[in-house]
Amino acid sequence: MLETLIPQLLEKSIEVILTLLLEKLLTWLLKDENIQRLNYFVKMQMLVLYLDWVLLKTPLAIFKDTENQ
Repeated sequence: MLETLIPQLLEKSIEVILTLLLEKLLTWLLKDENIQRLNYFVKMQMLVLYLDWVLLKTPLAIFKDTENQ
């Protein structure tokens, strides 16, 4: 009986601990300052991706012409 009780007790303990940690993490992530920081980060990433796309689409001849002048 003890062989089955210990694994069940460990499993339940781990489940409770992980649930508490997840709740704390979600509470921390959903704070207003963190949401604003993440929002700013996403906007910056979108800007960087757009600029990267524009630079990849820009023909290199334009850059060569400006170097010659």
